[in-house]
Amino acid sequence: MNVKFEFPIGDTYTRNIVIRKYSDDIDEFYFTIKNNYNDKKFVLQKTLNNGITLADVKTEGGVIVERTYNLLIQPSDTEVLRPEVEYVFDMQINTPVLSGEDIKLTIVRGTCVLTNVVTRAYNEGSDS
Repeated sequence: MNVKFEFPIGDTYTRNIVIRKYSDDIDEFYFTIKNNYNDKKFVLQKTLNNGITLADVKTEGGVIVERTYNLLIQPSDTEVLRPEVEYVFDMQINTPVLSGEDIKLTIVRGTCVLTNVVTRAYNEGSDS
């Protein structure tokens, strides 16, 4: 699934991510932003319990049918990013299997743009 989203640079950004019809345990969850898909280094990454938290689990007949995770990007997370630049991102989950090998699934990818703002932390309350 390809998604495009925007949010103001320097703002707190939060979004719920719902994963349905997937009952396996999720050991790792990554949200990664890069300048382009070929870059080896990311410019922002959030992981399970470091910006991504499990918010809710729904079951039917004792089987997990839906998990809701919350992604939280703090204003300080975007300090190194440039406004009005299109970045690429993806979200990946990793689950263990009995053989010991992890299953890695990219659940969404796309582009994001941090939009410019007038008020920034460094000039709030400033007369100049």
